[in-house]
Amino acid sequence: MSLDEIEQSVPPVTKPPSGRRLRALVICAHLRPGRTWLRSRHFMQPLTGVHIGSLIDPQRFDVKLHHEDWHGPFDPAWAAGYDILFLSGLQADFDRMRQLSYFFRGAGAVVVAGGSIPTQFPEFAAQFFDVVCAGGVDSVRQVVADYLAGRLARIYHSPITRIDDYKLDYSLLTRNGIGVPIHLVESSRGCSFRCSFCVIPAEAGGHATYRLATVRQTIDNAIATSPRFSLRRLLPMVFLFDNNFSDDRDHMLAVAEMMRTHPVVRGWGALVTQNVLRDRALIARLAASKCRGLFVGLESLDRAFLQRFCKKQNLGRENVIDLIAATEAQGVMVGYGYLFDPRFQTVEEMTAQIRMIAATDALSMPVFISLVSPLAGTEAFWEDLAAGRLAPNLRLRDLDGETIAYSRLADTQTRLSAFVRQMFREPEKIIGRGKLMRKVIRRVLRSGSFNPVDWYIRAACSLHFFSWAHTYPSRRITYLAGENVLDPQYDEHPPDLSEEDRARYFEPIAVTNAVGEPAQWLCGKA
Repeated sequence: MSLDEIEQSVPPVTKPPSGRRLRALVICAHLRPGRTWLRSRHFMQPLTGVHIGSLIDPQRFDVKLHHEDWHGPFDPAWAAGYDILFLSGLQADFDRMRQLSYFFRGAGAVVVAGGSIPTQFPEFAAQFFDVVCAGGVDSVRQVVADYLAGRLARIYHSPITRIDDYKLDYSLLTRNGIGVPIHLVESSRGCSFRCSFCVIPAEAGGHATYRLATVRQTIDNAIATSPRFSLRRLLPMVFLFDNNFSDDRDHMLAVAEMMRTHPVVRGWGALVTQNVLRDRALIARLAASKCRGLFVGLESLDRAFLQRFCKKQNLGRENVIDLIAATEAQGVMVGYGYLFDPRFQTVEEMTAQIRMIAATDALSMPVFISLVSPLAGTEAFWEDLAAGRLAPNLRLRDLDGETIAYSRLADTQTRLSAFVRQMFREPEKIIGRGKLMRKVIRRVLRSGSFNPVDWYIRAACSLHFFSWAHTYPSRRITYLAGENVLDPQYDEHPPDLSEEDRARYFEPIAVTNAVGEPAQWLCGKA
């Protein structure tokens, strides 16, 4: 069925009764990288559910939020009784979205899906859900209005750079038992840079800002709806969860000034690009506005890596370690993630980079470490797919940052598998606990601060990846694409499930076949 035919088809839905309050559920689907049942309660993830839930009419709906990273896997036995379900997830979570769709459609709910795959491949996603939202979250309001009127469309489009004015209901977090330690706020969406491994250029293609008054209202609402005696109420810290807070300089400075003058906010942080660190005057201004931390898109200290992925904003002549040291000297902690590319980097080279970071006091340890994933729809993905560089039997489920997803590697599969398992599950064997603790102590002393909050932030950044590795174990063995180990949720279905429904909802979605050729749903999309 073509995209036009799918868009013109109508989901089987009638106008809901007006005499009762309807039940709406928002599920942020999540499959853990270790392919276990364990929940992780990562503090940055629940914001998507708040946006979706805030666009559902509270006068007509009782809205509930379930986040599988925070609450754990949703029990299919609870699917009955809901009128409409909204699903969202990352690319590696798309299979989980399909599984949940099976249970809720069977229970009579209308299932609406958004996220990366529905945005970039809406006609493909429409096979599994009643309604697909391609693009930004703002289409949710129209979906709800059409549902109430009994005239749902199959696919809704909303550019990610379109930002409507709506009030976020942060009480959804408290009411649904999500106790994040800081306030998560968006002041803009999208990014103007075009890094070839990133989905944002394909999904957003630009950058847009919220009105300053809306940002202020959002912060005030987040604080006012937090529990009375929580740290979020008593010592409010805000993290600006923008894709690139620094994309619009004037807006960035206006938000920073608002933070400086806010009578309650004690400190804040944001996601920025590395080129921001070159502007010493800007860093001083942010520090004076109560900025206490920046998460920087550093990605790698390997210049060849940055050039391969068009990370132009990181290719200045300045030494990034010196820039980070100068930024932290002004009281602004710098965190970052670190990526490895097994197509070009050997085990020895990756090990040397980790150990160099561990020995450099000016750098914290990475908050997370990941292998580059060929995320579907990115420029790098299409290039690797066309060149036959993707691993055979690669699945969407494998695009999780821990899977060796390529067929052409700089080292042997055996050596890479052993290294990846050690890096993600036993990183102290690469660095050593003693070296790690000495680094943490030296960084705390280096801060020159007597504020315990500053000490905590510095220690937590360097310890996060290590504590994560030991708190959340893995069932995996080889870490290769197509590995037999899958999440328990793939087998959570009735014993009398038809073969048609098994293939439609529970078989992993393939990206490549057994010889590395693209799956049928990708053909003609490049």
